[in-house]
Amino acid sequence: MTQTRTPATATTQTVAQVNQTVLLEVLRRHGTLSRQRLATESGLSTATVHRLVEVLRAAGLVEVEAERAPSSGGRPPQLIRYNARAQTVLAVAMRPRRIVGVVTDLDGTVLHEAEHYWEFAAGSGSAGPAGQAGSPGAGPAAERPREITAADLTGPLLALLDGLRGWAGRHAGEPRALVAGVPGVVRDRTGLVEFASALDWPGLRLGALLQERYGVPVAVESNVNLVALAVQRTEAAAGVGDLAAVVVGIEVGAGIVLDGRLHRGRLGSAGALGSLMSGRDALDRPLGRTGDTQARIGDHAVDRRITEAGLSVSGSPAERVGELFRLGRDGNPAALRLIDELTDDLALLVANLSVVLGPELVALGGRLFWESGGLLPAAIESRLQGRIPAPPRLMVVHTTTTELVGAAAAAVRLADGATFITR
Repeated sequence: MTQTRTPATATTQTVAQVNQTVLLEVLRRHGTLSRQRLATESGLSTATVHRLVEVLRAAGLVEVEAERAPSSGGRPPQLIRYNARAQTVLAVAMRPRRIVGVVTDLDGTVLHEAEHYWEFAAGSGSAGPAGQAGSPGAGPAAERPREITAADLTGPLLALLDGLRGWAGRHAGEPRALVAGVPGVVRDRTGLVEFASALDWPGLRLGALLQERYGVPVAVESNVNLVALAVQRTEAAAGVGDLAAVVVGIEVGAGIVLDGRLHRGRLGSAGALGSLMSGRDALDRPLGRTGDTQARIGDHAVDRRITEAGLSVSGSPAERVGELFRLGRDGNPAALRLIDELTDDLALLVANLSVVLGPELVALGGRLFWESGGLLPAAIESRLQGRIPAPPRLMVVHTTTTELVGAAAAAVRLADGATFITR
């Protein structure tokens, strides 16, 4: 027997939440407004604005200023303003070697920040740090006991979050929402983490774990999606509905925004650029932990290609990439050849993304772009000009910063109880 789906309808509560979200967005954009102006800018009726302002005022999300606005006659109108100090939120971004986190207010202003390095017990049973940032053995997968529990995987994360929550409670008010970024695929809105190979995590229901522990609205998102959300807030993205943030690191991925909305795709798999197939031989290889494109331009692949090119460079992976570009500027033939090959690979990546999605703006993140000193974006633009229908604008972002900016922005939306109507 075929079941028919009942069309979803908006409840009175949903409509009220949508309208509250509209009012908060208007106040963020325009600043302090009278109720009349708030009704005009939001498109809501004056009666609805009066009612919802009282609801938001009771929740502490807006304040009615004591001073009244100038009046053209009659009783001067009161001014309503968004109260960014009403609540705090927690935002964290997990990376292969360390976790960084912040406490922010509802304007996204950072009030406190902290970091924590991953630690795992060694095979002998002794506990100790997995390594410092930049060391070859650093990271969750460096040395592990054979049996790993959820507590082992998330212990440092929870320790960091406990510290952030404690600071917020003492200095700025209990946090009202939490967003965690992971370097991998988040399967759905329940926060099920899959394919986080940079952390060597199996499927982990991180969202449910955090929700149970902290009792506030929680969202778990891939780091590349958080970068895209942060780019969306930049001046360069003003008025841009379609954009992508391409991050080339240990993993290669993209956060995609279409028509102003984050696009996650089926099971959260949209933007898994590291798995793009670049040739027929890729069809002979089964799905593994390293995709075809990632095996060419991911951080480990670039480090390997530097060695294979016979270049005498040393230091951390980031320092080796920086040295590669220094040698290129000095005219080293082997360095120039490798830089040229990497530029071709990156140009193909941006081209394939562009012809499928047609973004107006592509933000590029990762040590290759950062260490190139502006060389790579210009070289990619040159290669794409005249070869694809609508080459995007390119910009370089520092992913370390933008991941947290995006996480904080998402956490603020959660704290507001933001509800949007989507197509």
